[in-house]
Amino acid sequence: MSALPEPMTKEEIFVHVRRVLVDSFDLGPAQLRPDAHLIDDLDLDSIDTIDLVVTLEGVTGLDVNEEELRSIRVLQDIVDLMHRKLSETRVP
Repeated sequence: MSALPEPMTKEEIFVHVRRVLVDSFDLGPAQLRPDAHLIDDLDLDSIDTIDLVVTLEGVTGLDVNEEELRSIRVLQDIVDLMHRKLSETRVP
């Protein structure tokens, strides 16, 4: 997957996150709702979550710090974080 274009809507970011989850973790698209809890609904453990974030960092070129990583609970948290970070990196 290539780097994410800027600017992107949250819906577009969600599509990219969903694609990474389907490709990397063998999850079905129907499981991947914005409110899906990474651990409880998707059976991802903490190592899987770190792998997901590292993959997304590679795709976006963004860095996610430890505090941000700990705040991720559901898919929408990832989308919101990426949207905010992409918005912050845009040059006015």
